[in-house]
Amino acid sequence: MPRSEPVEWVDHIVASRLQTLGDVAVARMGAVAVIAGDADATPVIDALVGSALANGFVVATASLAEHGLQDLHAVVGALAASMRAPRVDGGRRNGVLAALDAFVSVHGRNAEALFEESAEEEDVGGELFSLARQYIASAAGTSPARKLQAWLGGRDVSRETDALRPLSTRTAKRALADLTRLVRALGHRGTRIVLRDAEALVDLSPARRDVAYTVLREIVDNADGGHGVVACETLLFGTGDLDRRVHSLFDHPALATRIVADVPPGPPIPHQTWIAMSPDDPSAPLPAVPTPSETGERQAPKLAALVRITQGLPPLAAIPELTVGMEEVDARIAQLFETASHDGSVFAVLLGEYGTGKTHHLLHLEARALAERRPVLRLAVERLDEDLGNPQRHLRRLIENATFPGRRPVGFLDRLDEWLTKPATRKRLRRALDAVFEAHDETARPAARAIAGAPDDDVDDDAVREIFGAFDLFDKPGSPSYRKDAYARLHLWLDILERLEDCAGPVLILDEAENLYRAGVSRAERRTALRSLAHYCGGALPRATVVLAVTPDTLEALRDEAGALLDEIEEQATLLPSEDVSMLRRRLLKARPIRVTKLGPSELEKLAAQARSLAREVRGKHVDRGAAAFLEKAVEDSSTPRDLLRRVMLREERLAWFEGAGDR
Repeated sequence: MPRSEPVEWVDHIVASRLQTLGDVAVARMGAVAVIAGDADATPVIDALVGSALANGFVVATASLAEHGLQDLHAVVGALAASMRAPRVDGGRRNGVLAALDAFVSVHGRNAEALFEESAEEEDVGGELFSLARQYIASAAGTSPARKLQAWLGGRDVSRETDALRPLSTRTAKRALADLTRLVRALGHRGTRIVLRDAEALVDLSPARRDVAYTVLREIVDNADGGHGVVACETLLFGTGDLDRRVHSLFDHPALATRIVADVPPGPPIPHQTWIAMSPDDPSAPLPAVPTPSETGERQAPKLAALVRITQGLPPLAAIPELTVGMEEVDARIAQLFETASHDGSVFAVLLGEYGTGKTHHLLHLEARALAERRPVLRLAVERLDEDLGNPQRHLRRLIENATFPGRRPVGFLDRLDEWLTKPATRKRLRRALDAVFEAHDETARPAARAIAGAPDDDVDDDAVREIFGAFDLFDKPGSPSYRKDAYARLHLWLDILERLEDCAGPVLILDEAENLYRAGVSRAERRTALRSLAHYCGGALPRATVVLAVTPDTLEALRDEAGALLDEIEEQATLLPSEDVSMLRRRLLKARPIRVTKLGPSELEKLAAQARSLAREVRGKHVDRGAAAFLEKAVEDSSTPRDLLRRVMLREERLAWFEGAGDR
């Protein structure tokens, strides 16, 4: 029987994506790919849906023609309503409620207790957790079902006794992460998200398209500290307009460096980010379809690094095998830390173009900071008008992304849970809060609220969690009183960490500052954002090392505006004393940037060789007689270290995928 080339091409897509799906499940991470072309997408989608379900993954689908990424909350609602879980028998066929029904059906009377236990293990949080728990506890009652469906539809379902934030543009990314974690808590391996009609993004108005592309970049990066999506693959399906039209993904620099890659011709391989719907030459013979294999949990950290590098992303954790040429940076870091310990705070600018290694340098900085018991906080400039200029809104995200420097680095909120678990640490926390209150500085008020009404030697868990978690601030306006409260709570965190854990001065990393100048951001919005930067970068944080990571053109724009725009802020009657605009101006103009280390040919060769070694440690060894020639040319042709690492990983993945197919 003659073979059908399109079907075999589909088989290659399905197999390579199944390997990807298995890898992200083991590494507890997310991956994004585009599958584009003018052929009918339905057979490919159907095959991918069937493959995921057959292997224990939940599938959720949505149309970007109906719900654009600029309205991510609507996309999340559609995904939740469409969810299909493996082996759901009877009752509802699709949706979150069907998955919850199946969990209750399997576990019966133990469902509620088991759900709470698994939800805690998977770190499911937010409104989705509260509503799912209510539904399970009610034995699938109609009232909790209506409430959950109403929330997914974007309606406000909060009451005085049950304060729940509506699903909105502000909460959508967190809700998407919680949806993938809920899937795991319900006993499934992970989630495959299918977004159809992605070409609709190209036809959006300039402002809406820029927002949609920014949201897509944030989904691709999945760098939300400890609370991004987990065990999740997102596939965007679209026509050839995605790469051949003006304003396509190819024309967006940040997306192009992430999604568009120089992939050798041939069938797709695992973690490839741009895949053709059909082969360029349907008559060309295709190799046998490899069989996916599973990587052991022991290799999960290095597997995560491999996946992200193959996708054109920096790892989310420092990998010693990829540390090359950091001697000069180490010297500057040591100088910054020493100065911060004596002179109050220091401000530094890390300068580098896309893909040159800024994030890798930041990871190295973070590792050095944690080794010296310095808490690390990260704040990316995202959704500018809603986040950066409003500390009452972004404080929660700042805390969630923060890392406590213990023997096993954990998040701030995880450390808070540990304090509240043991009687001895509860008493120490109470004594520390009393000492802060008696100091009568800006942290005294939140400290007093955290201990109000509690016994003299104890704390009130709910009050402490509210103050330290900043749950109550998220929807507050940006008035001076709420901004002051937010800053005071951050200072309270740092004060308590010093008293209880003997932490040194914090490191605050401000990343993605180029979003200050993305299309659609008004001068007024940028002015508001700079107001918060004036607090963080102007010296208000005691003994802090504040690092602003920027591209050269962004730094130039900030310096150009350091006069007039900051003067406008300084004239505002609502400006807080701690939002020191004059200090920010001086620091922006006088900062001597730390430039991303430019690696020479020998260092690039060493970096490429180490990346190749890491890949083989994860995938196993295979024959590669052309390695030396490839590495020499890759070093010569790559414009940035990220580009070089990606070329190496793509080659290693292709060799391991096809040459190892016969051994699987």
